[in-house]
Amino acid sequence: MSMYVITHKKFNYPISQGYVPLLVGANKNENPNNYETDNAGENISNKNPNYSELTGLYWLWKNNHDKNIGISHYRRYFSKSSTNNTLYYRTVILGSPIPITTKRLDEYLKTYDWIIPTPEIVEEGSMEKHFIHCHHKQDLVITKEVVQEMYPEYIDSFEKFMHGNKASFFNMFYTTKQQMDNYCEWLFKILFEVEKRVDISNYDAYQKRLFGFLSERLFNIWLEYNQPNIKYLATFNTDLVSRLWAVKQVKHKVLGWN
Repeated sequence: MSMYVITHKKFNYPISQGYVPLLVGANKNENPNNYETDNAGENISNKNPNYSELTGLYWLWKNNHDKNIGISHYRRYFSKSSTNNTLYYRTVILGSPIPITTKRLDEYLKTYDWIIPTPEIVEEGSMEKHFIHCHHKQDLVITKEVVQEMYPEYIDSFEKFMHGNKASFFNMFYTTKQQMDNYCEWLFKILFEVEKRVDISNYDAYQKRLFGFLSERLFNIWLEYNQPNIKYLATFNTDLVSRLWAVKQVKHKVLGWN
């Protein structure tokens, strides 16, 4: 049972037992600390500039045999709090949070199928408008076409999610290997077909991470269709979280002060 910490570089944040650094884009990125790498065995490490953390997810799918497994990031982790507001208040009182233990995550999996980030509401009004605002509309159109062709039974869930206004972001989760395998089988079939149809040659480096962005949406669509039992946990960014940060969040997001 492991929580893999996706990273593209050495990081110094102290991680507890059960958390395993996984270097993505390992064909090109240095590995001075001998982290696990995404370029051993069956892999798509060379796709990292376009697939982001998904090259790590693919490697875990094809090469890992843990019973329970998850993904977090070198500067973003699951907290112990189920809601963002609880995370803010706890941080005000206790200071910077620490990642939830894998022991506690395993306990949750006795009751739940997936542990994922607490959903966030987008300002644009819908997930479709949010994607178009942040990325390129045509890529979403093509993705919908691929889903319609390959998995037509998912289209209603696709539409429901895109017309909604919230999502679990960051491609973070903790679940059983079997659940992850089922999701990955579906996800990568779609993404590899989308990759054949889109043209990202003129995109900047950020927009070229298209397949990572698409997967954040597809993950929510897969969950909407399959309806597993979900436990939500708030996440925190180690670069931002502090008592001062939490006070500002309480004032702005909880109390509505400007």
